[in-house]
Amino acid sequence: MRKPMENRHLIRGLLLLLVLIAMVGACAPPSTTTTYPVTPSYYYVVPTTTYLRSCASYSDECYVVAQVFSGDRVTVLDRNDYNWARVQLDRSGVVGWIPGELITPSPVPSSFYVAWSSVYLRDCADYNCRSLELLYRGDRVDKIDQDYRGWWRVRSVKSGITGWIPASAVAASPGPPYFYVAVSSLALRAGPSTGNRILTTLNLNDRVEMLGMNAGGWAQVRDLRTSIIGWAASRYLESFPVSHARAVPKKRAPAKKEKGAPAEEEETPAPAPAKPKVM
Repeated sequence: MRKPMENRHLIRGLLLLLVLIAMVGACAPPSTTTTYPVTPSYYYVVPTTTYLRSCASYSDECYVVAQVFSGDRVTVLDRNDYNWARVQLDRSGVVGWIPGELITPSPVPSSFYVAWSSVYLRDCADYNCRSLELLYRGDRVDKIDQDYRGWWRVRSVKSGITGWIPASAVAASPGPPYFYVAVSSLALRAGPSTGNRILTTLNLNDRVEMLGMNAGGWAQVRDLRTSIIGWAASRYLESFPVSHARAVPKKRAPAKKEKGAPAEEEETPAPAPAKPKVM
């Protein structure tokens, strides 16, 4: 009688153990996105300008680690289930994530077209450098070199003059360059400063036509919904629609803003001069 009882207790113990294992498995957190190591290979960035991110998402926690430009060569290190690639930028060694559709295994053509309404060809890679020639939208240029700050050394096809222009001023095909608002709301202003009045407010993924840019990082754009021309902070524009609004850095100004105020970098007000002491 003792052996059947012992076997019955043993079976019950095993069943209880299996139930516990099943419960633990059900409570385990879901697996994260699988990353697939690949044989390192060279790819090339397609958009005129885009970004590498710290992780494979457009969400707030995946911050920008580097700005990249059309023709930049990268080494693909890993890929994940959502067609994001972890790459290493050739010219700087920075590692980050980029959507797989924004890179190609074929070198990008060296001929480009001026996309801004007009831009100066300069003798060095800075807005303060001497202008050599005024180029207009549709003018063709051949890319020769680039620097790490987003300037390209090009040759003007119509004149043969060689100089520097911003990479964002050109596109792979003729026509106006279109950009998309990457934050929930963005102020379009009458001038390139937060001191200028707001003409209208742009919303997430609103499309704008890029007309030009100044040395301070302000872009002159045309709102395609209203045809209003104004200035917006270029760091909040992307060359493709985004799935999540980018986080906006907290403003340092002490004055409180209304909820939902458009994104902009506030200038820190200068301290008020001290009142002279009365003797």
